[in-house]
Amino acid sequence: MKRWGWVMVATVLAVSGCGAGSTPGGDAPSSAQLTAAPSPSRSIPKTVEARCKIPAKGDVVQIPAPGGTLSAGVLGEGSVGVVLLHQTSGAGFCGWATYGQWLAGQGINVVMLDVCNYGQSTCDEALLKDWTAQVKAGVDFARSRGATKVTVVGASLGGVLAMGVGEKAGADAIVNLSGPSEWEGVPDAVTAAKATTVPLLVSAADADTGIEATVLKAAVAASPAAHKRYVAMPGEEHGWSGISNGMSVDTVFSPLATTVLKWIQGDYRT
Repeated sequence: MKRWGWVMVATVLAVSGCGAGSTPGGDAPSSAQLTAAPSPSRSIPKTVEARCKIPAKGDVVQIPAPGGTLSAGVLGEGSVGVVLLHQTSGAGFCGWATYGQWLAGQGINVVMLDVCNYGQSTCDEALLKDWTAQVKAGVDFARSRGATKVTVVGASLGGVLAMGVGEKAGADAIVNLSGPSEWEGVPDAVTAAKATTVPLLVSAADADTGIEATVLKAAVAASPAAHKRYVAMPGEEHGWSGISNGMSVDTVFSPLATTVLKWIQGDYRT
C-alpha cells in the first residue's frame, strides 16, 4: 500500500474512507469531519447517547492537547483502561460506542478518542500532524481517570496509530485491527512493530483488499515483544466490523471482541 499524503488523505476520506464498511459508524466520513473545528451553530452533545444516538451511558468530554483539544466519549471506571481509536468514519468515536459500552460493563475504564478533524476536536496545524501527541492525550486522560494500565486499541486508521505511535504515547499494550501497512506521519507496520516491546495484538482478514495482511503478519513476527499475537479475521471484515455487527441495539460481538477484552485486561495467553 502506498504511503498516503495529507492532501490525498483528506480527498480519499471524503470519497470513500479507510477500508471497507458501510454500516453506521463505518468508514464513510462526511465533509463536516474534515474541518478542524465544530460549526458554531451546532450544539455540542454532552453525552455519548446524544452524540451517537444509541443507549450508551457516558459523557462527551474535551481533552487538552498541545495546540488544541480532542473530544472523547468516556464510559466506565477502574484501574484497567483502554483508549479506542476510530476508523476514518464520519461518526468518529461513535463507531466504538457499542463495544465501549460493553467494555465498561466488564469493568474497563474507556476513553473513545476523536483524533483531529473528527467530532468536536479542534487542532492547530502542528497538532494535526502530530499523531503521538494526539494519542498521548488520550492515554494521559485515561490515567487521570484512575487507569494504571492503558491499552491502545485502534481500528483501520486507528490501528495504524496504535501500532505506529502507541508505545511512544505511553500505552502498556497495543491492539491493531486492520491497520494499513503505511500511513503519512507514522512508521510503516514492520518498522513500528520492530520498535514495539509492549504486548502486541494484530488482527486482519486475508480477503480485506484495504490492507496487506501478509505485511501485518510479518510485522508481528518482527516485534521483540514478549507477548505478541496475530489473529485472522474472517471473510472481508475490516477494523471494528471484526468486533461486532455494528451500532445496533442488539449488537452481536464476535470472538475477537473477547480476545481484545482479555488483551486489555492483561491476559495474553494464546
